Amino acid sequence: MTIGESITLDDLETDPYPIYARLRDDEPVAWVPAVGLWLVTRFEDVQHVDQTPKAFTTDTDPSTLNRTMGKNMLGSEGPDQERIRRVVEAPFRPREVESRTGDMIPRLAHELIDGFAPRGEADLFRELAEPMSILSLRFMLGLDEVPWEDLSRWNAGMMIGLANFEGDPHKQAVADKASGELGDAVDAVLDRLARAPDGSVLSAMLHDDGDDRMTRGEIVANTKLMLSGGLQEPRDLISLTIWALLTHHEALAEVRADRSLLKPAIEETLRCYAPVGTSTRQTTKDTTLAGVDLPKGALIGAVLASANRDPKRFSEPERFDIHRKEGAHLAFATGNHFCLGAWLGRYQTRATLEAVLDRLPGLRLDDAHAVEVRGWEFRAPLSLQCRWDGLSP
Repeated sequence: MTIGESITLDDLETDPYPIYARLRDDEPVAWVPAVGLWLVTRFEDVQHVDQTPKAFTTDTDPSTLNRTMGKNMLGSEGPDQERIRRVVEAPFRPREVESRTGDMIPRLAHELIDGFAPRGEADLFRELAEPMSILSLRFMLGLDEVPWEDLSRWNAGMMIGLANFEGDPHKQAVADKASGELGDAVDAVLDRLARAPDGSVLSAMLHDDGDDRMTRGEIVANTKLMLSGGLQEPRDLISLTIWALLTHHEALAEVRADRSLLKPAIEETLRCYAPVGTSTRQTTKDTTLAGVDLPKGALIGAVLASANRDPKRFSEPERFDIHRKEGAHLAFATGNHFCLGAWLGRYQTRATLEAVLDRLPGLRLDDAHAVEVRGWEFRAPLSLQCRWDGLSP
């Protein structure tokens, strides 16, 4: 039996990193029946897969993305993907985000902290990271009339479908129900925006009259995509960064003393703890990767989380080091499907952590509530119960 054949889904969900280390050493391109993918685990190979769309396409069949959301830019290649990306990317450029949001994101962080600071304890995953990611993205997209609790619930349902590489019909039914309800909500907003345009991302997509104009169906599918990435990744990055600092006391002390270290602390969290685990691809022809012959149509999981701990790329890769100077990680993928929300997610995390450090003195994990970090495709704490001392204005 190969290493890949011995891997279970529960092994991956619990802690994939020891598995990735074995695969990098002994089976860098491994068939894993439990998830129906060839897992590619070395940095150089993952980078090659992401940067070679002619051989490794995102337009896969089956596609957990397209199956759950409808055809979208992350689940497609070529002119249609490039056209949609041109429309959607513009509102997420740093200058455009700053223009649209103003001081909303840091102000929101403080407003959320206002709600629990006097208690001296809170689950910062549920009471800070999650509403921060949802409320700020809801504003950006133009979905303010949709309750954030509904967006959270629909996103959680869709995440089950996006990670359903094993094709479990019960999981897919949950995802399809959530996707359908979200689609109905987006359609209702688009009806309003057709009559009364505003400055939101949805409005910009709907009223674009250029050659790149998107259909209504494309807008709905890609809004689902933006919500899934824009709600999940910043939420998990915020909570993972807080957890990483609270479990590395020296790093936390350094960041408290020098806030310029917050940015590298966020980057090191992305590298070391990877909120998003893989890029999914499919071979377009018979090809060979790391000495393994792959037939046309082979489904590939290019494991970003493993690449970012490859000792051939990073020294002591298991160590959380906010002073690391070894070049870029692959947490947001690379190539023509590099995450368009990368800057926004970093900004949300930085603004939230600034507020946390300002407002919650003596912040620490609550010893009565162990932190469980789970997931391989989407990895984050299930909760983040914390305590702090006194009050700060």
